[in-house]
Amino acid sequence: MLNSKKLIGSISLVSISYLMSRVLGFFREILLAQWTGVSDASDTLDLAFIIPDFLFYLSAGGYLAITLIPILSDLSKNNKETLNDYFISLLYGLAIVFLLISTVFFFLRNQIVDLLNVNDPELFIKLFSPIVFSQTFFFIGAILMSFQYFKNDFRYAAAAPVIYNSCIILFGWIYSSSPESTVYGFAIGGLIGSILGHFLIQIIGAKKNGLSFKLLKPKGEHILQYMTISLPLIVGQSIAVVDEQLFRYFGSFLTTGSIASFRYARRVALIPVGVVAQAVGVASYPTLSNLYVENKLEDFKLLVRKQLSVLAIINTGVLILFISNSENIITLIYQRGLFTGEDTLRVSKIFLIVSFGLIPWSINQIVTRSYYVQRNYWFPVWVGTSITLVTVILLKLNSAPTEANYAGIIISSLWLNMLVLTFFLKVKEERIVNKSQMLDFLKIFLVGTAVYFLTTVINIYSGNLIFEVIIDSLFILILIFLSLFLVKMKYVNLKRIR
Repeated sequence: MLNSKKLIGSISLVSISYLMSRVLGFFREILLAQWTGVSDASDTLDLAFIIPDFLFYLSAGGYLAITLIPILSDLSKNNKETLNDYFISLLYGLAIVFLLISTVFFFLRNQIVDLLNVNDPELFIKLFSPIVFSQTFFFIGAILMSFQYFKNDFRYAAAAPVIYNSCIILFGWIYSSSPESTVYGFAIGGLIGSILGHFLIQIIGAKKNGLSFKLLKPKGEHILQYMTISLPLIVGQSIAVVDEQLFRYFGSFLTTGSIASFRYARRVALIPVGVVAQAVGVASYPTLSNLYVENKLEDFKLLVRKQLSVLAIINTGVLILFISNSENIITLIYQRGLFTGEDTLRVSKIFLIVSFGLIPWSINQIVTRSYYVQRNYWFPVWVGTSITLVTVILLKLNSAPTEANYAGIIISSLWLNMLVLTFFLKVKEERIVNKSQMLDFLKIFLVGTAVYFLTTVINIYSGNLIFEVIIDSLFILILIFLSLFLVKMKYVNLKRIR
């Protein structure tokens, strides 16, 4: 049987951390909107992140735990010293490689200005320098976190995003005299936050979990093994990973403020993904890996199916809230300071579309990990890369480019990617999405449609934006809660899992 209490405890810890991080990130975005509005300075900040973020993706930094945990699981069968020396060798070697890559792109910063169609080259270079090196500390931290995840310890990793966002907010406030100064403060705060939260704290966490740091020459074979296993993730950046970069890059060809508008809308839409779906994916991955290695395939399939159905029903409820209160939500979050009522209307129209990315973003957290734990990397890569290429072509060929059109194309691609990967997901030739799972999804869709219809028809109005959103939230929650009693589902129920 699954150790449900332990898994739920891990998920709860990571969820609390992600909630704190999202709250701070949320506050960070509110302050950015207040201090810079929808401006060229906020656009430039996003453009400065394109190359550093892409470098992190190309290093498979975001998937280090996915790549390393299966390797560490195999090595754990040997003695502890073998595992320790392997990890230290890999840590030192990859840290050197990524530092060199960051340095190269630092020296290419003037060429990157021309590539990204930057309106304010001087500000871009000022922001790019600290941001590109902060990715080095993110990458090293991701390696150290993977060791802690392997040990089923999420405490120190959970602190990283909280420290990171706190530093950004602090330095943004210190430099908040103008939009240009504010975004520079954000960049400096990001560098300091990555050093403290993703580097120094993770060294302590790894040592607390038994990692012994020693002088050791990195072995090329260890780096080569990592590169070989990670190759599919390095060369195949799917639409579920690079959608943010597409918003940034193609937004640069629209009017001033388009990149910032995409950013503000997407950040709000991603809050439930980070708090629930990402936490579930990160915390349950070591459990999935162990179940697969120990050949407990029935438990493996049951866990994945429950996660998919539960995430679907949760995010359906949130989606209904978002699309029925899009303008109210954007008004409450952003409309103050330099963020005007006109900006609210602009961002809320994008938010209405981007909100539909909630479900594919969430489901992707579970589906991709279910492939990777089986060492099946290439299929999701080919699917994701193909869809990404088609998306880029459609964006380029768009004869009437607007923010709404671009958002619609990118979100539609996310849905296509999720549907294909979910449908073809198998464990030992048995599809995860069986008849019972399909019935669950159908019932969730029908429940969601009915709840949305009731929410819009009844149209509860309180006369106050905050109360209106709160009352709608409670109304949607109650309707979905009641529906779980009326509509029986295989993998979603209110009984306590023992």
